[in-house]
Amino acid sequence: MEITQEHANRLEELMAGLECPKEFICYKSGFTHLCKVRKAGAAGLLECLDSGSRNCQFSLPFNDPPVCLCPVRAYLAAEFGK
Repeated sequence: MEITQEHANRLEELMAGLECPKEFICYKSGFTHLCKVRKAGAAGLLECLDSGSRNCQFSLPFNDPPVCLCPVRAYLAAEFGK
């Protein structure tokens, strides 16, 4: 997936304020290692479909499947539909 400098800058801004237990493998892999998500509702929420997602610090495990709260993942879904 090709990204513009504007997208790269925004992603770096988002990552600057986060600690990622997966060390931003989504970004470092060129977006080939993304957790599986699907859009849920009109509010733009994402449901995390990966196994073990309940253990992720960015998941809200009150639903089944849990809601993904990762700002980097949300940006990729919103901007690129990935």
